[in-house]
Amino acid sequence: MSDVLHEIFKDYESASWLRHAGQEPSPEARKRMQELQELMKDYPMAPGNELTYLDDSTPEGLTREDIDAPHGLYMYHYEPLGKDSAEDRIIYYVHGGGFMRGNKYWCRTNAILQVKNFGLPVYACEYRYIPEHKYPKAVDDVEWGWNHLVNDLGFDPEKIIITGESAGGTYEMSLMLRLKKQGRKLPAGCICISGMLDISTGSPSYSLNKGIDPVFSIDFKAVLLPIYLDDVSMVYDPEVSPRYGDFTGFPDTIFFADDTEVFVSDALIAADKLHKLGIRTEVYITHGLTHCYAFELPELPESQTCYKRIREFFGFSYD
Repeated sequence: MSDVLHEIFKDYESASWLRHAGQEPSPEARKRMQELQELMKDYPMAPGNELTYLDDSTPEGLTREDIDAPHGLYMYHYEPLGKDSAEDRIIYYVHGGGFMRGNKYWCRTNAILQVKNFGLPVYACEYRYIPEHKYPKAVDDVEWGWNHLVNDLGFDPEKIIITGESAGGTYEMSLMLRLKKQGRKLPAGCICISGMLDISTGSPSYSLNKGIDPVFSIDFKAVLLPIYLDDVSMVYDPEVSPRYGDFTGFPDTIFFADDTEVFVSDALIAADKLHKLGIRTEVYITHGLTHCYAFELPELPESQTCYKRIREFFGFSYD
């Protein structure tokens, strides 16, 4: 283990909740990551720069319903045909995209991936983007989606698994902290993939993995904070940076990240807090893979391992 990784993991090496798969990426993964990097040169991170290369057409065996949401947004509902009637849980998915892009193609593509891999209905919400719509607008939109599921469609929160990646991981944790503050029921489980849980960038890996992370090399404080918050003094507010929140009463939660990511410490810190509260949690860490690889490159064996661990963690009957 390198000195950097030792520093990142030094407080957690013996943690019962940590699964650190430290082997090098497969040749297939390396090839596909190189191809993805070339492709993404045409889609730099910028507001409104949608990933139009994605195929989000509804595959055979699924149905799609577009639900009108406020502000011209949509919630997408995917239903697997012929699903096991004994499985009555659903997925509420909050997409990623650097807080500034990702709806439509990205949202729908990743919703389809989850239906295929979990065999459950998926409801995927759009939300407003920075810099035009700063915090808390996106969290408000994610809360609207939750309220629609619970209040309008009548789903029991104990039957809802919330999932999100990257910025979606931020927003799903922010939503749960907001619901908790309101004294409302939380979802039955949470899946957080490479979530940015510390907008203050105080978690160790933001500095330790700077220059190592193959995706993020920006100065988040200089670039993100001014376009994310009107009042940057709110950066330690738990709804802004969920790692600072009180997780008492949170559901079973599984985290995924790669040990080269600047966000990896966020998952470790959050899981440690959950474990100390007696909440069932797990962190699955890989080595040398790209940010959100399970969604970016779902065909990889490493990605399929992630889906398998999720099914096992929550006891999904689908396989």
